[in-house]
Amino acid sequence: MDSLISELNKRKIAYEDINEKFKFLFCITEISSSEVRHQSAVLQKYYSKDLPVSFSNECIHFQSYLLTLPKDNAPKTILGMLQKIIKSNLQDVFPYISIALRMFLCCPASNCSAERSFSALKRIKTYLRSSTKDDRLNDLAILNIESELTVNINYDDIINKFSKLKARRKM
Repeated sequence: MDSLISELNKRKIAYEDINEKFKFLFCITEISSSEVRHQSAVLQKYYSKDLPVSFSNECIHFQSYLLTLPKDNAPKTILGMLQKIIKSNLQDVFPYISIALRMFLCCPASNCSAERSFSALKRIKTYLRSSTKDDRLNDLAILNIESELTVNINYDDIINKFSKLKARRKM
C-alpha cells in the first residue's frame, strides 16, 4: 500500500510540475506582459533545446495577437490556441508558440494511455518473438494501437498492388 501511495504522489508531483511550467499559457490574456516574459523564460530554460531565447518575445507578441481578437472569437483553451494558429496559418509567425502548445498537448493527461501502449507492446513482443527488431516492433505496435483503422483496411487491394510491384514474370 505504501508503494502505491508513493507512486501516486510521484505522478501527482510530475503533473503539477508540468502544469506549473505551462500555466501562463492558460491565462496569457489575463496576466501582465512582464509576467508572460518571466514565465516563458522559465519554460524556455527548462526546454532550452526545443525553445530558443527569443521564445519570450514571441509569447509577448502572441499575447498581443490574442488581445486583438474579438472576445467571442478568442480561443479559451490550449487546444483552441493551437487550432487558431493552424486555421489562421500563423505557424510561421508563432513557430515556437506552436511547438510549446504541441509539447503540452502531447503530455498524457494520465498514465493510462502510456500504460495501454506498453500493455499492447507486451502482447506483441512475447517470449517466442523476442528476436523482433525495433523497426518491426514499432510498426506492429502502431498497428495494434490503431486497431480501429486496421480493421477497415482492404487487404486484397494491398496484396494486388504489392504483387504488381514485385512481379517476376518471364516474358
